[in-house]
Amino acid sequence: MKEKGSTLVPFLADRQRYIILAIGTLCIAAIASNMTVINFTMICMAKPVNSSALTSNVEADNLAYSNKQKSIIMWAAAVGTLAAAWPFHWFYTQFGARSVFFAAGVVSTLSTAVMPLAAEVHFNFLVVARFFQGVSFGADFAAIGLIVVNWASLKQHGLFISLLSSFSQISVMFTMPVAGELCESTWGWQSVYYVHAVLSGVLFTAWLYFYRDNPTKHPQMTEIELEKIHRGKGDVKEHEKAPIAKILTNSVMLAVWLSAFGELMMSQFIVMYGPTFLKEVLGFAVNHTGYFVAVPRALHLAFKIISGVASDRIQFWSEKTKMRIFNTIALMVSGAFFCILGYLPKEQAHLSLVALLVIECSTGFICGGFYKCATLVARQHSHFVLSQIQFIKCLSLFIEPLLVFLICSHNTLEEWRIVFLTHGILLIVGNIIFCYFATDEPADFTRSATGEEMTDVPPERRRLTENEA
Repeated sequence: MKEKGSTLVPFLADRQRYIILAIGTLCIAAIASNMTVINFTMICMAKPVNSSALTSNVEADNLAYSNKQKSIIMWAAAVGTLAAAWPFHWFYTQFGARSVFFAAGVVSTLSTAVMPLAAEVHFNFLVVARFFQGVSFGADFAAIGLIVVNWASLKQHGLFISLLSSFSQISVMFTMPVAGELCESTWGWQSVYYVHAVLSGVLFTAWLYFYRDNPTKHPQMTEIELEKIHRGKGDVKEHEKAPIAKILTNSVMLAVWLSAFGELMMSQFIVMYGPTFLKEVLGFAVNHTGYFVAVPRALHLAFKIISGVASDRIQFWSEKTKMRIFNTIALMVSGAFFCILGYLPKEQAHLSLVALLVIECSTGFICGGFYKCATLVARQHSHFVLSQIQFIKCLSLFIEPLLVFLICSHNTLEEWRIVFLTHGILLIVGNIIFCYFATDEPADFTRSATGEEMTDVPPERRRLTENEA
């Protein structure tokens, strides 16, 4: 254990947890980016790699996939994630996040790197590579839980959750412009996969080098920072087996998962069908719909980070009150505007844009709501609770397209109104149930590891660092 100031970089003394937070956020976003690449390269894959190929007798294959093939490609990743969610929980319990999440990163890196070759050899090979991308994605949410419980102080759960759960927005903001530029370059669409593979390989190498499952084993850890991380937590056992039956029947966890289901269904709708609704129903031009979806997503990220910091810093409300308020802003407000959205006429399309903007901004507050509740109540078992949110996200990938397919057969505003009302009611009901059960007290199933308070930190050290967390 190092004393304060003994690190090679004085500025980073007592701040190793922020390095872990940054690397963890980027690694989780890297896996999400690798998953997202194909969404932006399908257009490029349907054309010759380089227009200069016309001067040659050799021309790239035209990989234009049918709608059925595109659906298979998307569903292959979802099946991979569903299949891997529970096994990853077991691996995390047995071996910890350092080696298991690194292995997931290797799988994501390799499957992304071989996708250009797989696409050119046979469609089935592309589906297999896509499946393994989904497998690696199954490790993301559990990794968030482990990073939070092992490295975040109780006062910084909001900050850690807001950044770590922003991988979707970060990945889209990076992948979209990079894929666009590389697809139009002389290197072709294949280079998009190679660039992403190289970057994720570098990031996961950094993960393996810096991350430790136990902060006490980090070579740059100081006593002061360790006290900040452990204050109020008690002792956390490494590789502790999760009491799955007790977690699955805990009313608070069920309320968390219901809120997560409503929020993830809403999020998938905006990502998957936002452009379709704006273009086909409201009549916006194609070149405008991309901006009308991308800008709100960027604002969502900003509000998520701001709300995460605010959730940690606000002192005049109890944690329970803050979680209820933040969750209400995220779900009740967005649910109400979803209901309103269904009744706005096409002639007032600009009001529909405002409603979508409010929905995206308000849902940024989720990190201070059910996400924070999950980590505070489940404590050392947060990785299992959050891994089930990953499972729920995969279910939404199947349910959302089915819901739209069954209802919106003619793309009329009346049909979309039913979809909006369904989402709005789900969000509102989920929030009401969450607010009833929400608490910041550790659940009974955590007692074996949280029953003992820290006693090895001198009182004067506690006073010294009380305001530094």
